[in-house]
Amino acid sequence: MDSTERQFLTFAANTLRDHYLPKIKEAVAMLSEEELWARESDNTNSVGNLLMHLTGNVRQHIGSGVGGRPDDRIRPKEFAARGGATASSLILELELAVQEAYHTIATLDPRMLSDERVIQGNKVSLLKDIFHVVEHFAYHTGQIVYVVKALKQHSFPWYNHLEISQRT
Repeated sequence: MDSTERQFLTFAANTLRDHYLPKIKEAVAMLSEEELWARESDNTNSVGNLLMHLTGNVRQHIGSGVGGRPDDRIRPKEFAARGGATASSLILELELAVQEAYHTIATLDPRMLSDERVIQGNKVSLLKDIFHVVEHFAYHTGQIVYVVKALKQHSFPWYNHLEISQRT
């Protein structure tokens, strides 16, 4: 049996790639380009902004912080954008970022989980940072799915199997 540390790394990598990313892709595929960039108000983000933000976050935290690649993220641009990029280009960038993260996390030496790095000006262990990225990805996946459900009056079937009555 794999160590607890290896199980954590495998679960984190798989959760990003195989659980959250497919939900985002399915939801975004339902949006028009106009809906992709729609905002309820100046205090909210569009799905396009959230896609850019997730890509930047994954690359900064995992690609740079864990993997040691250069950090060229300009976070304010992710929220300032009001259009321009297409859904397919944003999804492609997110897929690439998640695939890079998957490889980085899945091949990380578990003994490095207690190593500390400075990411976004904060000193964090790699374990805490990887956990943060998965949690952050889940949070914004939920926001994207909620927007699509509200706009399209759509129910995704991902958990229908849990609705089966337990009464016999």
